[in-house]
Amino acid sequence: MLTYDLIVIGFGKAGKTLAGKLASAGKKVALVERSKAMYGGTCINIGCIPTKTLLVAAEKDLSFEEVIATKNTITGRLNGKNYTTVAGTGRRYL
Repeated sequence: MLTYDLIVIGFGKAGKTLAGKLASAGKKVALVERSKAMYGGTCINIGCIPTKTLLVAAEKDLSFEEVIATKNTITGRLNGKNYTTVAGTGRRYL
């Protein structure tokens, strides 16, 4: 059976920051996120970043397809960076 000092629910800014600081302090931490699509949290994936991206794209009078492609590129890059940051720690993932 796996045991942890702390289980952090949510891979958003607060969750990853808290988990990282406690792990650096020697605590055994589990960071739980239900969806790979949410690495990085609400702001990056479905909140402020996509919304601002869509607003800027609309001001540039881009087509719907271009707008969605731009949003997906930006959120995908940020989502991937968050995953890589944690994956690069040498930690185990279940």
